[in-house]
Amino acid sequence: MKFHSFFSFFFLFCLMQIVKASPSEMYRLTLYDKGDTYSAWEPEKFLSRKSIERRRKQGFVVDETDLPIDSRYFDALRNLGAEVRAYSKWVKTIVVNVPDSSVLQKINELPFVKKAAKVWKGDLSIERNERRKKSEGRESGGENEGQYWVSGRFDPDNYGEALTQIEINNALILHEKGYKGKGISIAALDGGFTGVSKYPAFFDPDKIVEVRNFTHEKGNFYEGEGLEDHGTRVLSCMLANNPGKMIGTAPLANYYLFKTEVKGDEYPVEEDYWIAALEYADSLGVDIVTSSLGYSKFDDPQMSHNWEDLDGYSTTISRAASMAAFKGMVILSSAGNEGNKNWQKVNIPSDAQNILSVGAVKNDSTLAPFSSWGYLINGRIKPDVMAMGYGCEAVSSSGNLTYSDGSSFSTPIMAGMVACLWEALPQLSSLELMNLVKESSDRFFHPDEYFGYGIPDIYKAYLKGKKQSYWAENMLPSMKDDPYEDSIYRNGRLYFKSIPTNPVAQLSIYSGEGELVYKQILLTDSVDVDFLQKGAYIACLQSGTNQQVWKFVK
Repeated sequence: MKFHSFFSFFFLFCLMQIVKASPSEMYRLTLYDKGDTYSAWEPEKFLSRKSIERRRKQGFVVDETDLPIDSRYFDALRNLGAEVRAYSKWVKTIVVNVPDSSVLQKINELPFVKKAAKVWKGDLSIERNERRKKSEGRESGGENEGQYWVSGRFDPDNYGEALTQIEINNALILHEKGYKGKGISIAALDGGFTGVSKYPAFFDPDKIVEVRNFTHEKGNFYEGEGLEDHGTRVLSCMLANNPGKMIGTAPLANYYLFKTEVKGDEYPVEEDYWIAALEYADSLGVDIVTSSLGYSKFDDPQMSHNWEDLDGYSTTISRAASMAAFKGMVILSSAGNEGNKNWQKVNIPSDAQNILSVGAVKNDSTLAPFSSWGYLINGRIKPDVMAMGYGCEAVSSSGNLTYSDGSSFSTPIMAGMVACLWEALPQLSSLELMNLVKESSDRFFHPDEYFGYGIPDIYKAYLKGKKQSYWAENMLPSMKDDPYEDSIYRNGRLYFKSIPTNPVAQLSIYSGEGELVYKQILLTDSVDVDFLQKGAYIACLQSGTNQQVWKFVK
């Protein structure tokens, strides 16, 4: 009897250990809809005033994609035993951790769940960080902090070896004119920012508005090893402001630091964390998002991407990235370092439409051997533009200057310059700004699969933006404060004021989720769109370098 009691206890103990050690799994649930709790006519309930104003200023409207997911959906999932880990209102997904297969079966039976796909497996005993607001746990500023900019003196020698990083794209003149990113907010999505709080001489704490961890990993946001140092070096390419040692490309911008990368493994759930951070940045009113992360292969080969996915729409992360421009944000994504590897092509989400995918060149403007190539599966040009990404000066987690290679660094370098350009040309929309940058590039009229449109000349873009109105004033009706007023859509047709013929105009219509649904050369002043389903759409009319973008509702 005692033997049986001991055996029963031992069996129960072993079973508990097996259950405890069993791996957790996360699933991405794609939803049929988001419920009907919110209305686009009351955006102040789910977007900040800055986010709403950014849309209004650029002629974009709050639409169905901006509406949050009904809280009752989350309650239903939690009642079944699932734990919500991430979600996206733009692409209608929820990521959940499920304790066992029986829970997943019940989840699949919920009326709002369209499908479920596994995106992670591992040990979920590691929990996420809490958000940290500005100035928590930071050291005070250094003695020389900000003195260079306050004094107003300009001396290229203050940039140190980072000077070449801004000179290649001819953006130093914007700094000389006083445009250093002031008033522009930049969100950096990365794997961690080790040591940033320790070196205020490089990283002005007053310029870091918020830090947040979107992953399931825990630990001090500013502490870590390996990949955690990556975000520190990325940030220094923009924010560094230590005269005589290093000055970044946008030292006066405001920064949001978001951790979306999991250090210990590589699974698609990182894409969901990335989307969550992107949407959060939008809700805050952030202007520019720079990401030096890319995805192609995962630890589980069955979850990996392939070349056929490189179309800007097949993956949720690329769809979300494509949509951001129509919220008024500029997204910059590193092309990747696969040029001399088997993958070769740009990583995801650099295949997204309406973003700037940034490749890497050396300090002599020749191609860095690792920089990922285009073209995409549908023939689109990628990468979009190039910046220095070989032998870049950066600040390490130990506070020392170091050299770093990769499109991970060409991307923030370009992001900082774009911030300076937007400060100088605040009247531009996100789409206009990106087009202007591409048009200033040295291969704009003969792009290729290695350089894309080439190396932008930021000062040239500045001059062009100052000299002309980038919106075609006599081509389409002017945009009002209410973009639905005097809509060009009436009774199933789009009506145009006049149609340019030299060069001819091309009309493209996108769904609210960024999918191209219609494209044709426009030869008449109206076009039948009655075949479209009811909903919000984005229409783009392109004639040469002139472009007009607006939304309409059918």
